[in-house]
Amino acid sequence: MSLRGRQAGARTLAPSVRFLIVSAGGTCLALHADRIQGLQTIDEAGAAGTLTVQGLVYAYVDLPARLRRAMDPEGPETRIILFSKGSARGNIRVSQVHGLKDLDPSQILPLPPHFRGDEQRWYQGMILFEKTVALVLNPAWVLEEYAGAAGPSEPVDHRSSLISSSVPALVGGQGNAC
Repeated sequence: MSLRGRQAGARTLAPSVRFLIVSAGGTCLALHADRIQGLQTIDEAGAAGTLTVQGLVYAYVDLPARLRRAMDPEGPETRIILFSKGSARGNIRVSQVHGLKDLDPSQILPLPPHFRGDEQRWYQGMILFEKTVALVLNPAWVLEEYAGAAGPSEPVDHRSSLISSSVPALVGGQGNAC
């Protein structure tokens, strides 16, 4: 009971983790949404390479090569993700953006035991997505080559609104699982 005679609601908000689910190199991946600074189309980004957006430099990250996968051909669903962790920034080309997914941390599953080599650094776990799994990428590993790179200071954090507003407009075809 509260002081006014009503039942006090026991509303506790469980912490959730938001991921952007993408396809790259024929693999379904989950990127931490709080590390995403924006999304661009091929027309907006231009040719592969380093991008400068709002005065910040985003080095090209060849994610399929780092994951030892074949590069997907560019198509109408190809997107460039502006990704950051601390002072490290990179742009990642993905073949398709599937959308955002909010999860309770307990829904992030550990890697199976056959992940014993370098891939233990690459992934932080996996999540169920549609009829498959998405591997959760480790942001520190994705951007490790670019940590400490000189550049302008971090911008004001507008990521939540930026990703929430730009994902629906830039998400590719519906229902295509990785």
